[in-house]
Amino acid sequence: MSATWEYKVMTLKHGGGGLHLTLTPTDEESIAALNREGALGWELVTAICPGLAQPTLLYFKRLR
Repeated sequence: MSATWEYKVMTLKHGGGGLHLTLTPTDEESIAALNREGALGWELVTAICPGLAQPTLLYFKRLR
């Protein structure tokens, strides 16, 4: 039997002076959110930033 994965996407918006998770306005809160996802079993697979004015997409996976 092969492993079954589930996936999650988070958006990082670029704003005056730094990157922030959509719902977290400070870097410390962003780090806390990423650590929280890790504690829930989510592993960051990749981050994609299509351009300077575009948000960064974070792709996570974990075993189902």
